[in-house]
Amino acid sequence: MPQPTPIPGRPLPDFALTLADGGTLPLVAPGWRLLVIFRGAHCPMCEAFLSKAEEQRQSYDEAGIALVLATADPADRAAAFLSRTGYRGRVAAGLTLEQMTQLGLHITQPDGTGASQPFAEPAAFATDDHGRLHLVQIGNAPYARPDLAALLAGLVYDRSNAIPARGGGA
Repeated sequence: MPQPTPIPGRPLPDFALTLADGGTLPLVAPGWRLLVIFRGAHCPMCEAFLSKAEEQRQSYDEAGIALVLATADPADRAAAFLSRTGYRGRVAAGLTLEQMTQLGLHITQPDGTGASQPFAEPAAFATDDHGRLHLVQIGNAPYARPDLAALLAGLVYDRSNAIPARGGGA
């Protein structure tokens, strides 16, 4: 059975993310937002990515695009990892297999590198002012992760020029 893929121009699946520091965040909400999925604390590439994400976080805030990161790691493991990387933005933790599947993510089973549960490979989803998908980027390897600076430049350009989502089909 093929895995669902979110379609540009349509909303993301309607569920709430559980934030690592408590509380929830609805996945479907108005306003420009970039949701970035990262593998987890076991991944050295994620550590470097989160450090770079912290450098980009203020630029996203200034552009009026909410940056939210998410992982399948449980909240306590995610919090310790965030402390180690210095990332201080919003992070959702504990993505479930059902949520990862609904997002169309590539899921990897624990592979002896320190992950204790299945985890998602990197991905990014941008939503517009109406909560519709503007960008879908789904990777299947740790090095296939989003370039946050390039995505910000593209999203600001598209928003400023009223460029619609591409690839949504007929």
